[in-house]
Amino acid sequence: MFGAARLTVCMVFGMLIVLSAPDTHAQSGTTVEAIRAELETLKRQYEDRISTLESQLEALKHESHEDEHEDEPHARDHSDPPHQDNAFNPSISLVLDGRVANHSADESELAGYPAGHESGRTPSGLSLGHSELVMNGSIDDKFMGNLTLGLGVHPGEPVELELEEAYVRTLPGIGIMDGFQLTAGRALWTFGYLNEFHAHADDFADRPLPYRAYLDGAFNDDGVEMSLVLPTDMFAEFGGGVFRGDDMPFGGSDSGVEAWSAYGRIGGDAGRDGAWRVGASILNGRAHDRMGGVHVHDDVHDDHGDPGHDDDPGHDDDHDDDHDHDHDDDHLGLHDDDDDDHEEEEHEHLADFFTGGAFTGNTRLVALDVRYTWAPTGNPRESELILQGEYFWRVESGLYTLHEEHETCEDPDDPHTCHVETEDVVLDLDGGSSGWYVQGVYKFSPQWRAGARYARLEMPKDAEAEEDHSAFSAMVDWSSSEFGRVRLQYNRENLYEQEDDNQVMLQYIMSLGAHGAHSF
Repeated sequence: MFGAARLTVCMVFGMLIVLSAPDTHAQSGTTVEAIRAELETLKRQYEDRISTLESQLEALKHESHEDEHEDEPHARDHSDPPHQDNAFNPSISLVLDGRVANHSADESELAGYPAGHESGRTPSGLSLGHSELVMNGSIDDKFMGNLTLGLGVHPGEPVELELEEAYVRTLPGIGIMDGFQLTAGRALWTFGYLNEFHAHADDFADRPLPYRAYLDGAFNDDGVEMSLVLPTDMFAEFGGGVFRGDDMPFGGSDSGVEAWSAYGRIGGDAGRDGAWRVGASILNGRAHDRMGGVHVHDDVHDDHGDPGHDDDPGHDDDHDDDHDHDHDDDHLGLHDDDDDDHEEEEHEHLADFFTGGAFTGNTRLVALDVRYTWAPTGNPRESELILQGEYFWRVESGLYTLHEEHETCEDPDDPHTCHVETEDVVLDLDGGSSGWYVQGVYKFSPQWRAGARYARLEMPKDAEAEEDHSAFSAMVDWSSSEFGRVRLQYNRENLYEQEDDNQVMLQYIMSLGAHGAHSF
């Protein structure tokens, strides 16, 4: 590495010698050959001197390295095979998320769908969002690793420490084939568009309705995934994986391998300053007593928990252990009824099934996604328009079981004669639902962006609900740098049989440490 430096030094000194004594050589009749010989002598002297200095430098480096590790109990032996220098590995980063929110409605629940921590709205008032501690880096030239710990803070509950990601991934140096990648462990797997990204990388403060309802925010089960980028002019990637089947939309895996996925996506340039990508994904598996929330169930039970309420379909005295499909239809009031009030109660009870019941059966979720970006000035750091949308379709077949509790009294005037009885109400179904969202975000200056999003989510078809869920969002955010962002967002949610909820959120997202760039 010092070859060029040696030659430069020798040439400079040679020129200085020649230029400093031209008259002396002329007066003594020195020949050109003598000058060349003198120059070669100087070159050899300085090369020897530089070699000596290099040796001394290497010796100093070696001594310094030994001093640093002389107290380590497991210092690497010189006989160990060589490996990549991990002096600055792994990279460590911390993402801090905080917000303040105000809501116009007391409640805002996704009736008809299991309720988890990530499916609800942002808590009112001051609260912390989802902070993350991330450690990742190259293990060697063949593998890299990543660990992401999520700190969930839900008002009124203990701080939740979640192992969000813990995986190893192959690097090109493994030499299997160009474009091949294998990931094993727990990760935000490839499904749709947003699922691969951490929530703090989203363009909005909350995830759209389909992600909240179908995936409780994101799918990050234990599993293995393979992908292959084809060597074509147009971007083309295909892959799939197998998973344990414990995370939403599944749950309660018996065998430990009860879910699988497959996906494909293509993309390319659109003119000089634009780019596009479309993809399709499928997630298929089996759930065993997948539990939902109890919010809607509790509300319905409070309204109709009177044992003397004759119109409550959940307390039909004629119900027995035979869960024949036709019998369930009669029991749950699926047939036509001329009484509008009674029909409304039936629909509310059916929504209760899909929200608070335990599901056992097969579930399949299909997603289609599209994304387009355009940089008006040719530089996306200055100005950029992003258009994005996803469509979801879910089909489930199996049993929903709801535990109904009611109190019976032998003597209504004597509370000591009362006792609580539990009745399992079962719905046998084979139906589906769908949801979608579209959004646009425009960066009108290097630090400022504005965007809007509309999402729609239909109630499960078997709930026979005439009204769907919908939500409109608008946001504006300011980035102090690539590591800091402050966002103001407005949501208007129109959820099934609930008061319209106007939400205002002010959010900050701050990253400390190494922070890698996000993919397209």
